[in-house]
Amino acid sequence: MDLAGFPATEQKALLDSRRASCRELLAACRNRAALTEPVVNAIPTVDWEAAETLAGRLDDDASLLQGTPLRGLVTAHKDLSDTAGMRTTYGSPVFADHVPSTDSPLLAHLRRCGVVSIGKTNTPEFGAGSHTFNPVHGLTRNPWDPRLSAGGSSGGAAVALACGSVSIADGSDLGGSLRNPASFNGVVGFRPTSDSIPHEVVRDPRIRQPMSGPMGRTVADVALLLGAMIDVEVSPAPVSGKPRVAFSADLGDLPLDPEVRAATRRAADLLADAGWEVVEACPDLSGVDACFEDLRGLFMSLKSADLVDDARVKDTVRYEIRLGLDLTADRITAAIRAEDRLRSNWDRFFSVGRFDALLSATSQVPPFPVGLEWISEIDGVPLDHYTHWMRSSSRITVAGGPSMSLPAGFTASGLPIGIQLSGPQGGDHSLIALAAAAEEVLGPCPAPDLGALAVLDPASLPPGPLG
Repeated sequence: MDLAGFPATEQKALLDSRRASCRELLAACRNRAALTEPVVNAIPTVDWEAAETLAGRLDDDASLLQGTPLRGLVTAHKDLSDTAGMRTTYGSPVFADHVPSTDSPLLAHLRRCGVVSIGKTNTPEFGAGSHTFNPVHGLTRNPWDPRLSAGGSSGGAAVALACGSVSIADGSDLGGSLRNPASFNGVVGFRPTSDSIPHEVVRDPRIRQPMSGPMGRTVADVALLLGAMIDVEVSPAPVSGKPRVAFSADLGDLPLDPEVRAATRRAADLLADAGWEVVEACPDLSGVDACFEDLRGLFMSLKSADLVDDARVKDTVRYEIRLGLDLTADRITAAIRAEDRLRSNWDRFFSVGRFDALLSATSQVPPFPVGLEWISEIDGVPLDHYTHWMRSSSRITVAGGPSMSLPAGFTASGLPIGIQLSGPQGGDHSLIALAAAAEEVLGPCPAPDLGALAVLDPASLPPGPLG
């Protein structure tokens, strides 16, 4: 029985019924990591001994964390979240030796929910950019083709899931950091409604876009972890009636790679063939890109102003900090008002159009070569900033509602492509139910060829942007 290959919901059922032990699940995940980590580098910081100790205690004492929603499931935490007693670097040489004394509130809560944590998943420096590399832990590679990017910033989490090294994974998302890597790696990533995770730390009420959220191999796995995060059981209930879905692959005007556009259209056609009502429509998103960039800059400046001139920090991070520091009070006020307007327009779009969800492309491109820092051209359209190829996700960030990437197909060369289902603010449970119904139509994504990874010589692969 290959426990690591089962979805987390099935792993949990086996653990709860005592047909499998926590030790056995952990050993299976450790075997997967031993096969794949030399190539993919998704979990650069590990403590297997501590994980084995906890798994053993859970097996030997049935009353320990009894009834908790994630008891015995294996995970690793994104290296942007503080983990007590474990190196937490945020992917930056500034914090290369940082060992927090306490867990972040969300991680502390997940421990109380019964997870067996094995370590930290890799991320870009300070989570900036959807390509997972940094000077501390190096490059994370895509398990479908290690010459290509894993996406980001929750790239390590997505790769660990695709490889079966963890059961579930937490991540975070500002401009698409749960959704882009899910699309690149054939897993499911869910960005909840803004401000809906009770264990988040809110440092400034003007900053509403950064969110933590769950990742899994199936929609049901994501629902399981989301329920633990919000302290409410989330079950993908059957969808009654015929779903009515708005469809705009490019959110009106974004450049898309032709294979992404074709796969998104193909998914819409499959849903229509299954009886869904799919209507070409797009909400009013005017001004959304400038709003996102200003509020992202504000967030970065509030968080890391002291690093603006620190040469150890990568240029794109310092650019974002400088952008935020240069914002005038009037411009910040205008951005916040634009965000409020866009959120109102977003919810009105669903209510007036009687739409259950919006279907669009998750990422504007498929996985790209690891040597590129970011995408500078899509389908002949030049891009002049490192986040502009992520606007298919960042535009929906501003709208504030829930959004999920789920696998929808492959490129001609066999690379995963995800579609994005998004809903009105507060409609998280309904969107998860709808995504589960879509998953039944589209089918779950198979695992990458782990045997091929296991025999691959890492030295034969091209280097990342840092060489």
